[in-house]
Amino acid sequence: MLFVIAAALRVGWVAVRFSSERGAALQYPDEEAYRLTARSIAAGAGLADEFGFRATYMPAYPAFLASFEWLSCPLFWARIVQALLGAWVAPATFLLAREWARLAPAGLNGQVSGAWMAILPGLAVAFDPFLIFFSGLLLTETLFAAALVTAWTLVLPIGQAGDRGGVRQACAAGAMLWVCVMLRASAVILVILVPVAVTVWRRFDRGGVAAGAVIAGVVIAGLIPWAARNRVATGEWRWLTTRGGISLYDGLREGATGASDLAHTKRLAAVAGMSEVEWDCYFRSQAWAAARRDPVRMIRLGWRKFLRTWSLTPNVEPYRRGPAAVISAAWMLVVLVSAAVGWFEHRGAVRWWAMLLLPVLAFTLLHTIFVGSVRYRLPVMPMVMVLSAAGVAAMFGRLAATRREARRRSQK
Repeated sequence: MLFVIAAALRVGWVAVRFSSERGAALQYPDEEAYRLTARSIAAGAGLADEFGFRATYMPAYPAFLASFEWLSCPLFWARIVQALLGAWVAPATFLLAREWARLAPAGLNGQVSGAWMAILPGLAVAFDPFLIFFSGLLLTETLFAAALVTAWTLVLPIGQAGDRGGVRQACAAGAMLWVCVMLRASAVILVILVPVAVTVWRRFDRGGVAAGAVIAGVVIAGLIPWAARNRVATGEWRWLTTRGGISLYDGLREGATGASDLAHTKRLAAVAGMSEVEWDCYFRSQAWAAARRDPVRMIRLGWRKFLRTWSLTPNVEPYRRGPAAVISAAWMLVVLVSAAVGWFEHRGAVRWWAMLLLPVLAFTLLHTIFVGSVRYRLPVMPMVMVLSAAGVAAMFGRLAATRREARRRSQK
């Protein structure tokens, strides 16, 4: 039922918003870039961007778009399928919440158990206006959210000492994290953190060390063909992309505001004629040089990016006012306040909530370095909503206890 509700909302949004010729137009530069690389793949030229560079993006999303190029309305059908895949995030969040509640410390089971505890965050994800809106944009957020929540449903029990943590579970978790990396290079931060977290939270027991090694090994093995392909295409082993340098430059350069603004880089005389690898190295060195020149500015800029990432309203100017802004702000206030209550109520069970929120913390910190935007928090919102459900449970629990106490007193 959660899938049906989420799919109806997302497919309905795509049908209404993107069926007309005007509505089907691409709205953002990243959409244009993904479409260009998809056309290159569909034409048999392999993955190549507007400069002819061949390793600027991870291949999964361009390949997904390329699979629709033979249809008469490729972008519309890509959006429809993407909306259906994005609907999986709602039932996946239900499974994540149920697994999290199952692993609750004994003293918390009474507050977080029950089917509704898992249904509530699933419904929240199904109706989330941001996730619905982005399901129609040709960006990685929707598919990445589906892969990440699925991966985290597999990772959670591995981090629990004495719980499921066998080789098959670790292999499945590693495979889903590999899918995350193939969609978005920044997901590699989880490949680094998850084995460490699993090992530490299981207090360095043999099963935890083995599970962490298997997860990392599966991802590395999966990336070998991509790295080898990049060796042929660029002349250098690249396990991810050659876009890391310019992404870092976008976030740290002189004049950076926290938003993305790379239009001027296409006209830079300094990079004219550079190879793909040289281009990446140039922007990386420029970014670190700017950071070293003014560390205080980096701190202020990081805070600005944090505010952009967790803004109550969209960062794009047309949506910062009017009904869209009101709905967005009201929704986020409810979610974040209830999540804060959930965290405060269970703050002592650090291992329990820290494992759930690891992706939230990781991507939040990552985007205080790179550019900040609402879109970068979307894939981790299901984890926040699970904690929100715990907050709602705590609030209703306190209300019920107050009523019972009042009834007891009235009977005396």
